Amino acid sequence: MNGKLTGKVAIVTGGTRGIGRAIAERFASEGAQVVVAGRSEPQAQNDGGNILFYQADIANAGDVQALVNFTTQRFGRLDILVNNASVQLEKTLGETSEEEWDSLMSINLKGVFLCSKAALRPMRKTGYGVIVNIGSYDGFAADPGLAAYCASKGGVHALTKAIAVDYGADGIRCNAICPGWIRTEMMDAYLSSQADADSAEEAVIAQHPVGRLGAPQDIANLASWLVSDEASFATGQLFVLDGGLTAHAPFIQGRKL
Repeated sequence: MNGKLTGKVAIVTGGTRGIGRAIAERFASEGAQVVVAGRSEPQAQNDGGNILFYQADIANAGDVQALVNFTTQRFGRLDILVNNASVQLEKTLGETSEEEWDSLMSINLKGVFLCSKAALRPMRKTGYGVIVNIGSYDGFAADPGLAAYCASKGGVHALTKAIAVDYGADGIRCNAICPGWIRTEMMDAYLSSQADADSAEEAVIAQHPVGRLGAPQDIANLASWLVSDEASFATGQLFVLDGGLTAHAPFIQGRKL
């Protein structure tokens, strides 16, 4: 298979569904060998045989190192890491327990730290590597009732820049994609929790100048460019992909505040 990622080896965490799955399938379609990490087996994927599943808890340092070891032993190198695994907690700061805070941070922020740290050794060995972290527009502007989630994504954004600065001389680039409302299982769960799911979805769509919600493939399109040689001058950047959601000022009853 010939493609712009032919010969590359990638790890995608949380790659069994949603954004992670779309990214893994896109990389595979462009010729990369992809190892998908998750806590449960994925459903069948249309990947042409380029995707392998490895069961791992990314909040566990031993599991993360085993994941990287498996990948490098199988393919001899590691070129790309996508830190996508994430969870959400719909609570304000006052409603969030210490245990809930620690649990969310262990995946959303510590997981990015552990996976990126483990990937450094094989990437520095070859003098090449690309890390893409999946942040969120919630790392810039907080949605109500998502305190821990917003804090974790702000941390991911800052860590992204730190990795880029510290390891650019080793040939390693690091960027973050900051999605807005993307139609995934996580969003479906939110909509189903509302009194009127259809009305809630219409209200969300109305906040997007492009007139639609995002799709996982939208994020995969940007990820594909970021890990390619076409983006060789891009590092330490936070790419907001939210359909214009955060570009406009708020309105109430058609009048600008």
